[in-house]
Amino acid sequence: MLELFRSRRRAIVWFVEAGLLVSLVCAGAAAIEGHRGVVTLARVLDAAAITLVAQSSLYYHGLYGPSPIRDLRTLAWKVARALAVSALLLWALFQGFSVDADERFGAVALGLTAGALVLPLFRTGLARAAASDRLCKRTLVLGSGPLADAVITGARTHDTGGMRFVGRLVQEGDPGRAAPDVLGAYDELPRIATGHSIRHIIVCAADRRGKLPIDALLELKFRGVEVEEGVEFYERITGKIFVRELRPSQLVFAHGFHVAKRTLLGKRLLDVVCASMGLVLATPLMLLTALAIRLDSAGPVLYSQVRSGVFGRPFTIYKFRSMRTDAEADGKARWASEDDPRVTRVGRVIRKTRLDELPQLWNVLTGDMSLVGPRPERPSFTEELEKAIPFFRQRLFVKPGLTGYAQVRYHYGATTEDQLEKLQHDLFYIKTLSVWFDLSILLDTVKVVLLRIGAR
Repeated sequence: MLELFRSRRRAIVWFVEAGLLVSLVCAGAAAIEGHRGVVTLARVLDAAAITLVAQSSLYYHGLYGPSPIRDLRTLAWKVARALAVSALLLWALFQGFSVDADERFGAVALGLTAGALVLPLFRTGLARAAASDRLCKRTLVLGSGPLADAVITGARTHDTGGMRFVGRLVQEGDPGRAAPDVLGAYDELPRIATGHSIRHIIVCAADRRGKLPIDALLELKFRGVEVEEGVEFYERITGKIFVRELRPSQLVFAHGFHVAKRTLLGKRLLDVVCASMGLVLATPLMLLTALAIRLDSAGPVLYSQVRSGVFGRPFTIYKFRSMRTDAEADGKARWASEDDPRVTRVGRVIRKTRLDELPQLWNVLTGDMSLVGPRPERPSFTEELEKAIPFFRQRLFVKPGLTGYAQVRYHYGATTEDQLEKLQHDLFYIKTLSVWFDLSILLDTVKVVLLRIGAR
């Protein structure tokens, strides 16, 4: 959940909506109580706690994600459903812990109902204001190729804070010059930037030596136009590192990709505490899972496999067995597929609910894994992917994780292209590694498990 504060615009929306919901809950209490409805500090704090529950539900329903919901009907339905879920949760809490449960819930229901009407209207108005000619950031892209295409696609699908893509400039003689979004060549930059009131330029040119209009870019920058590197823009809006045009020097000299000792110590402390508590609390569930596996199919309850650990060091991972014992009778390693016939009946359940991963808490406790990190691959897969994907080995520079940033942001990867997409997330995680980021991913993991996203 802490990840939403990486975007200034999303953080502002979160705080404004928090203020709206606190006000509406207080107003609901005043309406229910009549002349007794005096707004006090205690009542505001109570409304703030209720709002935190409501906004947590909004977050888990995807309403503070990087991809904005532009359709009003879809937005209204998601807000209403999220606030209804939070209302049911609050009702249960009031029934168990509050003396005046019915009166308190009446105020909450009234405030959240008003919120279900106000929040979609607020977001729609905000989106229209950001897209207006006066407030929108008219943006021009310099360059062609995979990075330019990825930047343009990302700008259209992610929250960019009111950015409006105007078009792009390419080199003279570029084969893509006839594309409908190409406004001209590099040497036309001053004229096009002035004529289209450009306020933001994203440089995505792959070949730059002696070809970029440096003087024109510098002049525009001094005139107040924002000039941004394409790779950095892509990373900022998508939370991924663009691997296809990544150079080794960018890893060496870029900000990040450095793990402080205090961060490693904080991660290890978090690992030990959470893994210990998890093993104790999950013991009854693990015993039931083991019994179900034993009754469902012949074979061992636990499944062990060698995986690549930090810096490629092999270790043995433990999972509850979810496949038949002859799943790889030919000795050939293969990824799981959609509706994999090798999966047992109980296996389908424990894979969807991630119960098969619980024994890996022991791997976390012994230090072979961390709670959060890139998922560990089998050595044969690692060798194969290192040959096909640049910088794949760099994901081994941190401990593999029980969960990870790629797991909460992308579905299960069973192809080389999927692994490339996941690598872009993993490298972003390694670059921005912190205990706070780990906590954010753990909170998102709850959402992934509850909604059964990406399991096979």
